[in-house]
Amino acid sequence: MWSYTLLFGLHVFTLAATVSGERSVTAKLHHPATLTCDWKCPGSLKWTLFDKPGNVLARCDQTSCRSEEGFNISHDQYLKGNPHLTITAADYSTRGLYTCQCDGTDVCDVRLVTETQVLSREITPGEPIDVYLPLTDRVEVSFTATDAAQPSDLQICTVNNEKIWCSPDYKERASRINTLQIKEGHVSDSGNYTVRDVENEETLTIVKVHVRGKRV
Repeated sequence: MWSYTLLFGLHVFTLAATVSGERSVTAKLHHPATLTCDWKCPGSLKWTLFDKPGNVLARCDQTSCRSEEGFNISHDQYLKGNPHLTITAADYSTRGLYTCQCDGTDVCDVRLVTETQVLSREITPGEPIDVYLPLTDRVEVSFTATDAAQPSDLQICTVNNEKIWCSPDYKERASRINTLQIKEGHVSDSGNYTVRDVENEETLTIVKVHVRGKRV
């Protein structure tokens, strides 16, 4: 259903209550994530995405449970009052707010987010700097220099599918292939490059770059 090429670490997820009353699950890419709901439903239960209520991902009744590809729900747990929904391989396309309903009434809202990926790279002066873009649907790339004398949180570029807009200092240096590539890296380019998903307000990737300089 969905595919991706990077695997990071062992499966972990965290569960916390948000201010709005939603729960939030943070999952590693391509690993299972379980959206918990503690509600004993005597009738018909279903899980949907909040913004796609007509697309039922899983449903249960007193006789059985059924789920779409990429999702699992246990009938035994449903009968016990734990109708948890498991996403078998979380990725960027499965992010969002999920809603569990019992007989048409919302009983649980759980938001799935992905864990920020932290990458490191060391280059020599003159080499290009490649900033990995997990996706290109409305992402912003910002730069925080290692050198305290350099500006912090400098906006570099905004990428939206095939279009790219960059600040004047990076307009001639930056281009997009499968990454955001900055030509001719130099020591002052050492620092953290943060890729942020504008639509979902999530930090996707932080690329830590060290450009080797000459020893004094």
